[in-house]
Amino acid sequence: MKKLLLKLKELYMRIFRNKKRGLVFEFPNVKVKILEDKVNINRNAQTDGKLNIPPSNSKHLSVAENEAVVAADEFRASQVNKAIGALKNLEEQIRDSQSKLDQDNFHIAHFKNQINDQLINSDSRLSNLKDIFEKEDKQVRNFKLENHLTREPNTLTSGKILIGLAVIAVLFVFEVIVNSNLLAPAMTSGLKEGQSIAFAVAALNVFVSFGVGYIALKNFHHYKVIRKIISKASLFIYLIFIFYLNWALGAYRAIHEKTGANMLDILQGNTSNIDPSNISAHLPWTVDLTFNSVILVFLGIGFAIASLIDGYLYNDRYPGYGGISKLRNETKIEIDRLRERLSPEINKKVSNEIKTTNENKNNIIENILRKEWTPNITSLQNIFDGYKRFINDLNGALTHTVGEYRRVNETYRNDPPPEYFSSELGKKLNEKQEDTKIVFAGYSDLYLSKDQIEKQMANYLNKIENEADEYIKEINTYHEQEVNKQIEMIRNKYNVALS
Repeated sequence: MKKLLLKLKELYMRIFRNKKRGLVFEFPNVKVKILEDKVNINRNAQTDGKLNIPPSNSKHLSVAENEAVVAADEFRASQVNKAIGALKNLEEQIRDSQSKLDQDNFHIAHFKNQINDQLINSDSRLSNLKDIFEKEDKQVRNFKLENHLTREPNTLTSGKILIGLAVIAVLFVFEVIVNSNLLAPAMTSGLKEGQSIAFAVAALNVFVSFGVGYIALKNFHHYKVIRKIISKASLFIYLIFIFYLNWALGAYRAIHEKTGANMLDILQGNTSNIDPSNISAHLPWTVDLTFNSVILVFLGIGFAIASLIDGYLYNDRYPGYGGISKLRNETKIEIDRLRERLSPEINKKVSNEIKTTNENKNNIIENILRKEWTPNITSLQNIFDGYKRFINDLNGALTHTVGEYRRVNETYRNDPPPEYFSSELGKKLNEKQEDTKIVFAGYSDLYLSKDQIEKQMANYLNKIENEADEYIKEINTYHEQEVNKQIEMIRNKYNVALS
């Protein structure tokens, strides 16, 4: 506490000495000559003395003495009016800063409302998701019962989707490149035409095969016999077609190697050195395949089978099982994500509130206490204390002026001087003018001495720091004893499991 008071004292002295910030009004220094010249004291004293004015029995001030008193009071009044103008501004600023310093700046109720709103919103979101999950989970259970399934579905994930699509893309691109080079010599336009044929065949071998594998192969597991039969028949027909297509493509390549004819001529039958009755690309089993043509055939068939398998393995093997469970699993993932994030989000909000509290505390101390209240209350103190110096100086000037008048007057007069010449009558202004509580009525309740300012600064500083510390303590207690229990309750309430 002693160190704190020393620091406050140093701060006070810096503000006190800084006129630019600490003083908004300063009473001027009183010069005796100004007052004497204003009432022309020497000339009036000589004239009055020669005329024995004031009379020896007079008990009242002479005209010249009254003029000196009036002049001093008018000068005082003019400076007081200027000081009151400054005090009006200071009063507004001081009372405004005092209201901020005196009020309770930290309210736990507001923070509790924020946390409570977040918990209610989280509970509402989780409640809706749980309802959705239960409906989707019920659909999965019903699907398992209807299709006589006992195992859990093998649902798609982002990784599985990328792998499945990547396999298709790699197979397609690789087949297009290889087939283009193998077919190019047999094309009229060379590589460009070979690429066109390769694109069409690769699309059948890869994309169509993937679709057949995804639909037909999966239905091999269906509990309905009719679907199994249709799927097997469809797959059988498709395999015959894909084998024939690639075999015929190899046959065209083999014929080209033997005759040099391009594919267009072979398709139109314009080859003179081929007996169409004995050999035809339309009947590939009549053609003896070459090494390159065998590669072309097995490459196409191999890629088609690989695409069939990729389509079969894409998503769950049982048709529709993976899709219906995927929605349920995604809902569960979202529920778990919200449950897991609730505590970190609340912790972050608590940390931010504590950080904000410390920032607000420092802001109140630095900006309101040290930059507003202290300079303004010091300025008000300076005005009050400055007036005391000013009125003392002014009374001193008046005493000197009136004394000089009486000295000169006694020198020039023939009659004895009045008795009041030897008294203090007229040498000082009214005593009420010396009392700052009367002169600055309405502002005196704000006045604090230097020691009182230091003490009040210490009180405000302790109040603000204690309030902030107590508020942070309340936040931590509320977090530990109430919020964490509510979070745990919500986590347990919405802890869903797959059926």
